[in-house]
Amino acid sequence: MDYKLISTYLDYCKTHKRLSSHTIRAYKNDLMQFYNSDHDNVESYIEHLTQSSIKTNTLRRKIACMKVFYNYLKYQNIIEENPFNQLRFQFRTEKNINLKTIPHDIL
Repeated sequence: MDYKLISTYLDYCKTHKRLSSHTIRAYKNDLMQFYNSDHDNVESYIEHLTQSSIKTNTLRRKIACMKVFYNYLKYQNIIEENPFNQLRFQFRTEKNINLKTIPHDIL
């Protein structure tokens, strides 16, 4: 992956998709983390993320960001296939839901 591709994609998000500056900043951070990582493919990077202590919603956002980025690369004929099309994810639950007991006389 090339930094120029990330920059071009972020410009596309700003001008064509009209994403907010907050979203573009988050996309940039997510894509740059992958770009700067020592992982040579998305599978190993996602595996690394799932083993880390990041929250499930953060993991989902990072995966979604990368998936859409790779869709863009495919649309631009830079890659032949989006590697995310072959992957399936199962996410751990963040918190156990504690149910309150409702007294019978209230029901």
